[in-house]
Amino acid sequence: MTDVTLPKLDWRVVFNRASPPGRKGWGRVRAAQLTDMGRAVSAAAWGQAFNAVLLIFILVDSVSVTMLALWLLALTMLMMLAFSFLKRFQGRMVHSVSRRAIDRAGYHSCIFGFLWAVPALYFFPFANHPEQLAICIVTASMMAGAAFILSNVPPAAGGYVCVMGAAATSMLTRTGWPIIAAIGPIYTIGLLVIIYSSGRAFMQRKCVELALEERSETVSLLLRDYESSDADWLWEINRNFVFTSVSARFARAIGYSKAELERMSLLDLLSRGTKSDAATDTASRTLADLLARQAPFSEMTVPIRGNGGTRCIELAARPRYNGHGRFIGYRGVGSDVTEARQAADRIAHMARHDALTGLPNRTQLLEALDLALARSRDTGGLCAMVLIDLDRFKSVNDSLGHVAGDHLLRQVPSRFDPILTREMTVGRLGGDEFALVIPDAPDVAALERICLDMIEGLQQPFIYRDQHLFVGASIGIALGLRDGDSVEELIRNADLALYRAKDQGGNDICFYEPSLHAQAEERRRIELALRTALDDEEFRLLYQPVVDSGTSRIKSFEALLRWRNPELGDLSPMKFIPIAEETGLIGAIGEWVLRTACSAAAHWSGNVAVAVNISPLQLQEPGFVPMLMSALSDSGLDPRRLELEITETVFLHITPRTQEVLRQIHGLGVGLAIDDFGTGYSSLGYLRDIRFDTIKIDRSFIQSVRADDPESGAIVKAVVALAGSLGMKTVAEGVETAEQLALVRELGCDRIQGFIFSDAVPGSAVKTLLSQAVLRAA
Repeated sequence: MTDVTLPKLDWRVVFNRASPPGRKGWGRVRAAQLTDMGRAVSAAAWGQAFNAVLLIFILVDSVSVTMLALWLLALTMLMMLAFSFLKRFQGRMVHSVSRRAIDRAGYHSCIFGFLWAVPALYFFPFANHPEQLAICIVTASMMAGAAFILSNVPPAAGGYVCVMGAAATSMLTRTGWPIIAAIGPIYTIGLLVIIYSSGRAFMQRKCVELALEERSETVSLLLRDYESSDADWLWEINRNFVFTSVSARFARAIGYSKAELERMSLLDLLSRGTKSDAATDTASRTLADLLARQAPFSEMTVPIRGNGGTRCIELAARPRYNGHGRFIGYRGVGSDVTEARQAADRIAHMARHDALTGLPNRTQLLEALDLALARSRDTGGLCAMVLIDLDRFKSVNDSLGHVAGDHLLRQVPSRFDPILTREMTVGRLGGDEFALVIPDAPDVAALERICLDMIEGLQQPFIYRDQHLFVGASIGIALGLRDGDSVEELIRNADLALYRAKDQGGNDICFYEPSLHAQAEERRRIELALRTALDDEEFRLLYQPVVDSGTSRIKSFEALLRWRNPELGDLSPMKFIPIAEETGLIGAIGEWVLRTACSAAAHWSGNVAVAVNISPLQLQEPGFVPMLMSALSDSGLDPRRLELEITETVFLHITPRTQEVLRQIHGLGVGLAIDDFGTGYSSLGYLRDIRFDTIKIDRSFIQSVRADDPESGAIVKAVVALAGSLGMKTVAEGVETAEQLALVRELGCDRIQGFIFSDAVPGSAVKTLLSQAVLRAA
């Protein structure tokens, strides 16, 4: 009950038939009514006793003594009952009562009314005229007294008056005079109006008093809390802004004694020993201006330096005036918000910085790029958005875990520090991707030099638990305003350049070119078409024979995937396989290739095997080995007639899990071949640990072999020797001429694959090739 406005009360609320809508705590008003009624009943009891004795003395000769005695006894017992009911409201605080308690008080009053109606109804006929007049006077006085004494409880007063009014009307009717008889209801109605008005006024006044009392208690609690709290203090200053009264805790919090502080000016306190910066100067000037204008202020945070260091104090105050309206100073409160301000600063820092590296995050980088673009518009110069993606970082995570990866990422900023200037903003976008904003970019050559220095710095070994971790970096650069005049456009173009740098093998720098948009659009169209290619049966397999070097007989066929899309035409696997790997579609496509090839090979005669290319990413799928077993079982193909070809890039993603999958594949009897051997990723250690059956020498080495250059075949000869020492067969890929055929035979290659024997053919032509005992010579 905190509303101090007068409530609007209708007759139902006044006579306890309802509670006022929207008013909480009305039980406190009812408690006040009963408390006031308890105090009044004591005086009313003496009045009733006097009137009862007076009536008995007057009527003792006219009315039966027995009737008078019974009436007096009933009246006495009812008064005792009423006292027992109201006694609980005397001498103690009752905070709230229900409507039922008010109703009980009304019932007791009605019973009193019935007892006091007895003289008017039963004693009146036996009395003479003077005695009748006495009964009328006593009845009228009892009604008026109840209306006055019990008016604060309208249900009690109204019930009493209504019962007595009915009895008085009946008594006056016996006079035979209508005018005399009408006095009874008129008198009764008049008293009811008085009771309603007086009762409503009491309830409204009590409601306001209780609300003010509650507010006063709240203010007192707040003041006591300010006085006892270590966080909030009271203070006063005079018209010269010198402290006249301060809390001792305020003085202790900022490292002064109370006596020292009360001789000091508030403005002097703010300027004493504080480190000058933009925020401090602004706060001091603002507060000085408010004090000069004698204006109230709140939530004014100022730094105050004391013997205990600098604290952030939040002040609120209002000006004070004397009785003549003259300004005499300020009175206010202060709070130490140092910890809260430090927490807010930490939250603000976290919102704009990367938690792992401490570098600016995406939000701050975008703001820096926006400012750099605005500066370029004003000056006509260049700005640069540089995206940096770590190469081979995934291998670190997969082999050593995310703890090692996080440790590496935390060391990256130290590699940038010697290279970058204060004007540049470097941050982390997420994962292993970083970004650099250069507001006043130098020429392209200088930018390239900066990027080369960053790549060189990142190529240096990272130390983790006495291990050397090696990564590289691919960098994409977009220049504003040349390559875009908005933040979104510049980031998109830098990302296209980064994609080109990674596509070129990593550890490379690529500047944005408009042609990259066309390539990105082509890639997007290929990705969309790939998602429906399997369902639309757009893929097909061709088979190229692999023949024995000595006998020229077919030993196996390599299954080659081809894709013809109605809109894009024939697409090379070199173009769509990387996209399938990036989008996660390689699993479904690879399964279709494997099942189709196994089913076809199962119908070939003899022991001719089939070789199927497998993406290194397929080996990381948990269900690859079960899928392989299912394909062999469904087709009925002997596992020894299946060989899986895996490119050397598998060693980039090698993990204990990958090695275990390769061992399981070999355990099934399925052969393993390294495809495109010699292109730069091989590890002799893995060749020793993982059992491969075949090494396929990349066509680039075969194409370079010439009879007039003995050294041209050195690499092929070395690979053949390596394979022989490890018990592996070799396949020379891309043999196209008779000279190459003769040389690879001379160098010791076990098997040969290339146009010299046959191009890749549809599955329907495989049986025709197999039916020929000896292939024709080229």
